Amino acid sequence: MEGKRKERAFLWLQGQDYFFVRACVRFIASILVKVPKDAEEADIDTILGGLCSLEEEISWFRGEASTWGLQFDQIPLQIANINYCR
Repeated sequence: MEGKRKERAFLWLQGQDYFFVRACVRFIASILVKVPKDAEEADIDTILGGLCSLEEEISWFRGEASTWGLQFDQIPLQIANINYCR
C-alpha cells in the first residue's frame, strides 16, 4: 500500500510540474514579443534557448505520462499552480 501511495504522490507532482512548465512557456513567449528590435542577439538567444529547453521538458513529461498511464487532464491543480498559471 505504501508503494502505491508514493506512486500517486509522484504522479501528482509530475502533473503539477507539467502545468507549471506550460505556464512558464507562455510567460517566456510574452517576453519574447516585447524584445526590442535592436536587442542584442545574445539576449534573444537566451530567451529562445529557454523556450527550447522547456519544449524538451514538456516532451519528457508527456513521455513519462505515457509510460505511467498519467492523464494530465485528470490532475487537479494545486492552489499555487492555479495562481501562477493565470
